[in-house]
Amino acid sequence: MKIMKAAIFSCKGLGDGLISLLLSSNLYLNGFETDTFHGSLDQMQNFFSDLPIKKYPNEDKIDQILKFYDQIFVSYDESSKFIMKLIKTGKENFIDKVFVLNPCPSKKIGGQPYHGDALFDPSINMVDNILLFCKKILKLKKTSKKIDLKIDKNLTFKKFEKRVIIHPTSAKKSKNWPIDKYIKLSQILKNKGFEPVFVIKENERDEFEIVEEKNLILKSFDNLKDLTNFIYESSFMIGNDSGIGHLSSLLGLRTISIFRNHRSASLWRPGWSQNRAIFPARFIPNISIYRLRDKHWKKFISFRKILKYF
Repeated sequence: MKIMKAAIFSCKGLGDGLISLLLSSNLYLNGFETDTFHGSLDQMQNFFSDLPIKKYPNEDKIDQILKFYDQIFVSYDESSKFIMKLIKTGKENFIDKVFVLNPCPSKKIGGQPYHGDALFDPSINMVDNILLFCKKILKLKKTSKKIDLKIDKNLTFKKFEKRVIIHPTSAKKSKNWPIDKYIKLSQILKNKGFEPVFVIKENERDEFEIVEEKNLILKSFDNLKDLTNFIYESSFMIGNDSGIGHLSSLLGLRTISIFRNHRSASLWRPGWSQNRAIFPARFIPNISIYRLRDKHWKKFISFRKILKYF
């Protein structure tokens, strides 16, 4: 019996990559050999020993890819020339094997390109959307939200019971809750006996010198493996709508994620372990001319509100 081969091409974000691995994992459960393509997730390959992770190939490999794999899943990304060419060529020549995954929190989701390939529901998170896609569209017999993780035996889950990951950045500055609010929140948590730790990329350290000036811990990482190990031994996570929220949730931490609006929160909130999505109250006026709630969303989320849910 022929073993089916599947390729999953993720968008570049960490959260996108982990959600793509959930699709890979479910295909693997049903006998597929899978390759997941992502820009940096190969740094975590040791955690996903059954799910090969590869770098994006060059555009000249597209024809070879389309012929080699039995099924191909592509996350829609207009900023990627490779993705757009893969979709165009695939839909022209191999329409039965190419699925385009294009989630969108907009009310006009039905008008999104290739929406019919996956029929994502913007009212539920992407983890649950992937499971529905596996069940209803792909008709897979076995489905699971769980991804088998191979953790270093020298690590202890939630070893540091009071350590709270604080993640003040994201892919877009417009999604970031103000640093002064994170600092105030962290100072209160510290006074209550917790150990808040600001987690950033190595190249972001200069931007957050104020954290150490306030006598708070700032920890920077230059690879996803070390970051994952550090999060695994922590106990809580508070941060913006970002990949670290998804990673923390996948590892089993209680997670609070801060969003600009309820639509983004519904679709993009972490979907594995206990998660609370925080966003401005929906009753705040958002008339199209003024967009009060969208433009000033940061003012409508106080550190006291985060503390309450924590």
